[in-house]
Amino acid sequence: MEKFLVLILYFMVIGSNFSVFGSKILWLSNIPPAERQKEISTNGMHKLSSLNIGRGKVKIVQWVTIGENVFNSTYLKNSESRDNTIYCFTPHGDAQDCFMDSSKIYQELTFSNPIEGYYNLYLVKKKIRNDTLFIRTAKAELLNHSCRNGHKDVDKKILPRIYPEVIPLEITRQRNRLENLHFFMASGDKVCYKVYKSSKPLKDASITFISNQGWKKTVKSNDKGEAVIQVIQDYFSAWQDIDNRNIYTYLLLVEYTSEEQGIYKGESYGHTHYITSLSDGYYPSKVMYSSLSWALGLFLLCSIIAGGGVVYYRKRRTRIYREIRVDNK
Repeated sequence: MEKFLVLILYFMVIGSNFSVFGSKILWLSNIPPAERQKEISTNGMHKLSSLNIGRGKVKIVQWVTIGENVFNSTYLKNSESRDNTIYCFTPHGDAQDCFMDSSKIYQELTFSNPIEGYYNLYLVKKKIRNDTLFIRTAKAELLNHSCRNGHKDVDKKILPRIYPEVIPLEITRQRNRLENLHFFMASGDKVCYKVYKSSKPLKDASITFISNQGWKKTVKSNDKGEAVIQVIQDYFSAWQDIDNRNIYTYLLLVEYTSEEQGIYKGESYGHTHYITSLSDGYYPSKVMYSSLSWALGLFLLCSIIAGGGVVYYRKRRTRIYREIRVDNK
């Protein structure tokens, strides 16, 4: 009983630490800062921020962002702490170079993406506080696709991958059965996420989904490490303002605390607290703009029926002229 009370007290302390530490959640943003927007273009089906490096080649750019959701987050400056590690993996699972440009105001990661499929980009930062090692991981799954390259071996190109040798707490978006290289999430979709701890599915992990408008939902992973979240529609625009090409950003957070002990930079710790983020984009609800198409289609159908009715009625009322000749003989 005493051990149980001590454990509860420990998690209360960890929770209070996280409430302070939570404002420093790291995630990767595809939206460029204002001063970089003129230099940045978009690339591929997912409109990834990119820099043109000549001869039709580009480099993908992502910005290190800090905050609990999309609204109150800020870009991390290069003048701030850069005690972090960067990993980038190709759709084939191979590690490749990724760079942080120290000449810019904000921390931005750049890498080349010549291969079709999902690239996994990670930024990891570690810090010890109150006998606990906090490991913050920011992840982005970035799809590279151009229709001119064809659509062969789609299943291999969209396969979710994990890298437990460098990322101990991992989260992936599970692909649906009919998914292809043109897939993009939308409001209303039910999405399955899976959490891994050292390559094994993690049960009872806390998973929080935060929409672009700040709506939050927290669920627990099941025995398979999976959790299903439905992306709600939490924005309502006037019909003339609806833009089905507008991309919103969501943030997914996973927390997990273990009794892993060790030494980091000469300082010992008795517990490890993982905070992993996954950020991506989603479109407005298809219903919002498909309803306009239905309305337009219904209007055209009614117009055709009404026009056809008028023509038919006039045709029925038209009397055919007949010439009558009278023979007076």
